[in-house]
Amino acid sequence: MNHRPLTATRHLPLCRISLALAAPDRLLLTEALAEALANEKTPLEEVEESLLQSIPFSGFPAAVEGFSLLRELAQEPATTRAAPTEDGEVFDRIYGADADRVSATLARGHLTLERWVRDFAYSTVMASSPLAVATLEALAVASLIGQRRQLPLHSHLRGALRSGWGKQELSRLIDGLADVADGDIIATAHTLLEGEESR
Repeated sequence: MNHRPLTATRHLPLCRISLALAAPDRLLLTEALAEALANEKTPLEEVEESLLQSIPFSGFPAAVEGFSLLRELAQEPATTRAAPTEDGEVFDRIYGADADRVSATLARGHLTLERWVRDFAYSTVMASSPLAVATLEALAVASLIGQRRQLPLHSHLRGALRSGWGKQELSRLIDGLADVADGDIIATAHTLLEGEESR
């Protein structure tokens, strides 16, 4: 899968799917999928990958429902998943110098939580993705905005910046979700983003 330019416009259809999976009361998944399929710049393979990448954030039931709806809307068979395009440990790339601190925080909550987050979410799901880490982080930001999860949202905004997003384009992406997200979490996301150093 080709790396997508880091622009809000190119990533927004996938991010709206991620938000719909996380907050179905805010945006109907059928609507988000239909929008993405109607966008000629959003390949079916990337729509499918966004559904797979939702699993650590929204769970298997949401992905199962998403693929069922996608097959009805697209009326095409599933595509073949491309090989991963990123090398290296995804967890460390996203959290950078904070990786050990984040890992310790997860372990303080529960040792199994830390192991599952690292081994499943990062080393299995995300590391196997043909999407760039920057795209994965955009999907995470959208999901966490939908869920109104401020602490992990802050971490993934930082991860988005570390993976190549500029503050201005990431701000545009957040604004692109404002019509389907709660206004207070959009404002919080902007505040958290503004507090970060430019990368």
